[in-house]
Amino acid sequence: MPPMQPAEFIRGRRVSLGPIDLDDIDTYVRWINDPAIRPYVNRPWPTTAHEERRRIETLVAAEDAVGFAIHLRDGNRLLGRTAIWNIHRVNRSGLFTIFIGDEEMRSKGLGKEATALTTLHAMEGLNLNRLELEVFAYNERALHVYEKLGFRKEGVRREAKFHAGRYHDAIQMAILKRDWSDELREQFRGYLDGSHAGAFPASGATPNGG
Repeated sequence: MPPMQPAEFIRGRRVSLGPIDLDDIDTYVRWINDPAIRPYVNRPWPTTAHEERRRIETLVAAEDAVGFAIHLRDGNRLLGRTAIWNIHRVNRSGLFTIFIGDEEMRSKGLGKEATALTTLHAMEGLNLNRLELEVFAYNERALHVYEKLGFRKEGVRREAKFHAGRYHDAIQMAILKRDWSDELREQFRGYLDGSHAGAFPASGATPNGG
Protein backbone atom coordinates (compact mmCIF):
# COMPACT_ATOMS: atom_id res chain seq x y z
CA MET A 1 0.00 0.00 0.00
CA PRO A 2 1.55 3.35 -1.03
CA PRO A 3 2.25 5.91 1.73
CA MET A 4 -0.49 8.44 2.36
CA GLN A 5 0.04 11.79 0.68
CA PRO A 6 0.62 14.55 3.26
CA ALA A 7 -1.98 17.28 3.61
CA GLU A 8 -1.17 20.43 1.63
CA PHE A 9 -2.03 23.81 3.13
CA ILE A 10 -0.10 25.79 0.50
CA ARG A 11 0.99 24.14 -2.72
CA GLY A 12 3.95 25.60 -4.54
CA ARG A 13 5.39 24.65 -7.88
CA ARG A 14 7.87 22.17 -6.39
CA VAL A 15 7.20 22.06 -2.64
CA SER A 16 4.15 22.14 -0.42
CA LEU A 17 3.63 23.43 3.11
CA GLY A 18 1.39 21.36 5.36
CA PRO A 19 0.76 20.29 8.95
CA ILE A 20 3.72 19.03 10.97
CA ASP A 21 3.40 15.30 11.67
CA LEU A 22 4.65 14.03 15.02
CA ASP A 23 5.45 10.74 13.32
CA ASP A 24 8.38 12.57 11.69
CA ILE A 25 10.07 13.31 15.05
CA ASP A 26 12.91 10.84 14.49
CA THR A 27 13.73 12.43 11.14
CA TYR A 28 13.78 15.93 12.61
CA VAL A 29 16.00 14.78 15.49
CA ARG A 30 18.46 13.17 13.08
CA TRP A 31 18.64 16.36 11.03
CA ILE A 32 18.97 18.77 13.96
CA ASN A 33 21.83 16.73 15.43
CA ASP A 34 23.62 16.67 12.07
CA PRO A 35 26.88 18.70 12.28
CA ALA A 36 26.09 20.16 8.84
CA ILE A 37 22.81 21.66 10.10
CA ARG A 38 23.52 22.58 13.73
CA PRO A 39 25.31 25.85 12.90
CA TYR A 40 22.22 27.15 11.10
CA VAL A 41 19.52 26.14 13.60
CA ASN A 42 21.57 27.45 16.55
CA ARG A 43 21.33 24.32 18.67
CA PRO A 44 24.89 23.50 19.75
CA TRP A 45 23.75 20.78 22.18
CA PRO A 46 22.33 17.30 21.52
CA THR A 47 18.58 17.29 20.92
CA THR A 48 16.55 14.29 22.09
CA ALA A 49 13.31 13.00 20.62
CA HIS A 50 11.52 14.07 23.80
CA GLU A 51 12.84 17.63 23.49
CA GLU A 52 11.95 17.86 19.81
CA ARG A 53 8.48 16.46 20.41
CA ARG A 54 7.90 19.07 23.12
CA ARG A 55 9.11 21.84 20.80
CA ILE A 56 6.81 20.75 17.99
CA GLU A 57 3.83 20.28 20.30
CA THR A 58 4.43 23.79 21.64
CA LEU A 59 4.57 25.16 18.10
CA VAL A 60 1.41 23.36 16.98
CA ALA A 61 -0.56 24.39 20.09
CA ALA A 62 0.63 28.00 20.21
CA GLU A 63 -1.90 30.73 19.43
CA ASP A 64 0.93 33.08 18.41
CA ALA A 65 2.75 30.77 15.99
CA VAL A 66 2.19 28.64 12.91
CA GLY A 67 4.46 25.89 11.65
CA PHE A 68 4.66 23.91 8.43
CA ALA A 69 6.30 20.72 7.26
CA ILE A 70 7.99 21.21 3.89
CA HIS A 71 7.49 18.36 1.41
CA LEU A 72 8.78 17.86 -2.08
CA ARG A 73 5.65 17.49 -4.19
CA ASP A 74 7.28 14.90 -6.44
CA GLY A 75 7.18 11.84 -4.17
CA ASN A 76 6.05 13.66 -1.00
CA ARG A 77 9.56 13.60 0.43
CA LEU A 78 9.94 15.47 3.75
CA LEU A 79 12.49 18.28 3.36
CA GLY A 80 12.38 20.33 6.54
CA ARG A 81 10.30 22.80 8.48
CA THR A 82 9.31 26.45 8.40
CA ALA A 83 7.49 28.56 10.98
CA ILE A 84 6.29 32.00 11.97
CA TRP A 85 6.78 32.58 15.70
CA ASN A 86 5.82 35.36 18.11
CA ILE A 87 2.86 36.58 16.06
CA HIS A 88 1.72 39.83 17.68
CA ARG A 89 -1.89 40.69 16.92
CA VAL A 90 -1.54 44.41 17.67
CA ASN A 91 1.85 45.06 16.07
CA ARG A 92 1.02 42.55 13.30
CA SER A 93 4.52 41.16 13.35
CA GLY A 94 6.12 37.71 13.37
CA LEU A 95 9.48 35.94 13.34
CA PHE A 96 10.36 33.64 10.43
CA THR A 97 12.46 30.47 10.76
CA ILE A 98 13.29 27.68 8.32
CA PHE A 99 15.59 24.73 7.84
CA ILE A 100 16.05 22.22 5.04
CA GLY A 101 17.22 19.02 6.68
CA ASP A 102 17.43 16.66 3.72
CA GLU A 103 21.07 16.96 2.62
CA GLU A 104 20.39 15.80 -0.94
CA MET A 105 17.75 18.50 -1.42
CA ARG A 106 19.80 21.52 -0.35
CA SER A 107 21.06 24.16 -2.80
CA LYS A 108 18.25 23.41 -5.27
CA GLY A 109 16.09 26.48 -4.65
CA LEU A 110 13.57 24.53 -2.58
CA GLY A 111 14.28 26.50 0.58
CA LYS A 112 13.79 29.71 -1.38
CA GLU A 113 10.39 28.51 -2.58
CA ALA A 114 9.37 27.47 0.94
CA THR A 115 10.50 30.87 2.24
CA ALA A 116 8.46 32.63 -0.44
CA LEU A 117 5.34 30.57 0.32
CA THR A 118 5.63 31.17 4.06
CA THR A 119 6.19 34.89 3.53
CA LEU A 120 3.19 35.08 1.21
CA HIS A 121 1.06 33.46 3.90
CA ALA A 122 2.44 35.85 6.54
CA MET A 123 1.73 38.99 4.52
CA GLU A 124 -1.50 37.95 2.81
CA GLY A 125 -3.00 35.12 4.85
CA LEU A 126 -2.14 36.47 8.31
CA ASN A 127 -2.14 40.13 7.23
CA LEU A 128 1.14 40.86 9.03
CA ASN A 129 2.73 44.25 8.65
CA ARG A 130 6.20 42.96 9.43
CA LEU A 131 7.97 39.62 9.07
CA GLU A 132 11.46 39.53 10.54
CA LEU A 133 14.27 37.00 10.68
CA GLU A 134 17.83 36.59 11.87
CA VAL A 135 20.60 34.94 9.88
CA PHE A 136 24.24 34.37 10.83
CA ALA A 137 26.76 36.24 8.70
CA TYR A 138 28.53 33.06 7.57
CA ASN A 139 25.31 31.81 5.97
CA GLU A 140 25.94 33.75 2.80
CA ARG A 141 23.62 31.64 0.67
CA ALA A 142 20.64 32.38 2.93
CA LEU A 143 21.52 36.09 3.05
CA HIS A 144 21.47 36.20 -0.74
CA VAL A 145 18.11 34.39 -0.90
CA TYR A 146 16.46 36.72 1.63
CA GLU A 147 17.72 39.80 -0.19
CA LYS A 148 16.44 38.46 -3.53
CA LEU A 149 13.03 37.94 -1.90
CA GLY A 150 12.83 41.53 -0.68
CA PHE A 151 13.98 41.26 2.93
CA ARG A 152 16.07 44.25 4.01
CA LYS A 153 18.93 44.37 6.47
CA GLU A 154 18.01 46.35 9.56
CA GLY A 155 20.74 45.73 12.08
CA VAL A 156 23.53 43.56 13.39
CA ARG A 157 24.01 41.76 16.67
CA ARG A 158 27.78 41.80 16.76
CA GLU A 159 29.60 38.54 17.51
CA ALA A 160 26.37 36.91 18.63
CA LYS A 161 27.24 33.40 17.43
CA PHE A 162 30.27 31.24 18.21
CA HIS A 163 31.01 28.87 15.34
CA ALA A 164 34.12 27.10 14.05
CA GLY A 165 36.40 28.76 16.59
CA ARG A 166 35.24 32.33 15.92
CA TYR A 167 32.47 34.74 16.87
CA HIS A 168 30.16 35.80 14.05
CA ASP A 169 27.58 38.55 13.61
CA ALA A 170 23.86 37.87 13.47
CA ILE A 171 22.14 39.88 10.74
CA GLN A 172 18.60 41.11 11.41
CA MET A 173 16.33 41.45 8.38
CA ALA A 174 12.65 42.15 7.74
CA ILE A 175 10.05 42.71 5.08
CA LEU A 176 7.25 45.23 5.67
CA LYS A 177 3.81 45.66 4.20
CA ARG A 178 4.90 48.96 2.66
CA ASP A 179 7.63 47.01 0.79
CA TRP A 180 4.90 44.74 -0.55
CA SER A 181 4.51 46.29 -4.00
CA ASP A 182 2.33 44.70 -6.67
CA GLU A 183 5.51 43.62 -8.46
CA LEU A 184 6.95 41.92 -5.37
CA ARG A 185 3.59 40.34 -4.56
CA GLU A 186 3.35 38.85 -8.03
CA GLN A 187 6.92 37.58 -7.70
CA PHE A 188 5.88 35.66 -4.58
CA ARG A 189 2.65 34.41 -6.19
CA GLY A 190 4.82 33.02 -8.96
CA TYR A 191 5.98 30.28 -6.60
CA LEU A 192 2.42 29.00 -6.18
CA ASP A 193 1.01 26.05 -8.06
CA GLY A 194 -1.86 27.29 -10.20
CA SER A 195 -4.40 25.25 -8.26
CA HIS A 196 -3.61 27.19 -5.06
CA ALA A 197 -3.30 30.65 -6.57
CA GLY A 198 -6.90 31.39 -5.60
CA ALA A 199 -5.92 31.40 -1.92
CA PHE A 200 -3.97 34.58 -2.66
CA PRO A 201 -5.90 36.45 -5.37
CA ALA A 202 -4.03 38.58 -7.89
CA SER A 203 -3.79 42.31 -7.25
CA GLY A 204 -7.13 44.04 -7.70
CA ALA A 205 -9.08 40.77 -7.66
CA THR A 206 -11.69 39.84 -5.09
CA PRO A 207 -12.28 36.29 -3.83
CA ASN A 208 -15.57 35.92 -5.74
CA GLY A 209 -14.08 37.34 -8.90
CA GLY A 210 -16.22 40.46 -8.79
